[in-house]
Amino acid sequence: MMQKLLLLLMVLSASVGFSQQKWNALETEGDTLLNNQQFLQAIGKYNKVVSLQRKAKYSGVSLVRYKRAVCLYYLQEFTLALADLDAFIPANPSFYQARMLRAFIYRELGEPEKQLVDINEVLSSDPWNVDLLKWRAGVLFETDEYSQAQADLLKVQEVRTDEEVELYLGLTWYYLNNPDEALNQFNKAIELNGGYAPAYQYAGILCIEQDAYELALTYVDLALRLEPGNTQLTFYKGIALVETGKTDEGCRLLNKAFYAGIDDAANYLMEFCYQVED
Repeated sequence: MMQKLLLLLMVLSASVGFSQQKWNALETEGDTLLNNQQFLQAIGKYNKVVSLQRKAKYSGVSLVRYKRAVCLYYLQEFTLALADLDAFIPANPSFYQARMLRAFIYRELGEPEKQLVDINEVLSSDPWNVDLLKWRAGVLFETDEYSQAQADLLKVQEVRTDEEVELYLGLTWYYLNNPDEALNQFNKAIELNGGYAPAYQYAGILCIEQDAYELALTYVDLALRLEPGNTQLTFYKGIALVETGKTDEGCRLLNKAFYAGIDDAANYLMEFCYQVED
């Protein structure tokens, strides 16, 4: 009886060992296909690995599930990719690449709250990761958490700033109802990169909202030098011109913006450009 049991154990061990050799070979083939961006073919190999592991009653959740999720992500099969990651991550909590991939998928699906869960988890182990802090700040903007976004951006600023960081800091001040600090940050973005059109554009918009139309024209004109075909900027320049009494040119630009699809120009056209008799 004992001999039969030992023989059975030896057979089972040999079977599991053979299966593992086979799935290792298949996984290697899948990895090569993945590296060559042949995602569909790679998934075929990984599917076979998962099937072999299931038959061998493999108790773990192997890296192949993450690799298959990568392929599915690039094929935009987000629901299937999430299924693999939701199985993989609890069994491999310190494999942060998987959490990052899941956050990317949630970004594609427009789910900022779920993005934050994974980004926060990764940042808990790498709190000064500048790229992640910028990403989280962007997600916090989407959820109207401007103070928290500002805190992340200020932390980034301590390590490495650029025109985009300064611009978004300005936007946090804007949404927190501090236009002076907002304009200050927009100017810092311009100092860092004089060819950064968004900083001029947001500064121009802010000045229009504060009735500082001459200053708005300065910013908008500079932005238009960088992006002469930008119809949104044409609209803002039209506003600033009619508000400063330069009606003919302002109405021409507002009219141009309206026919380019900017419906908000209609209100200014009615107020400043069309003579309506009672």
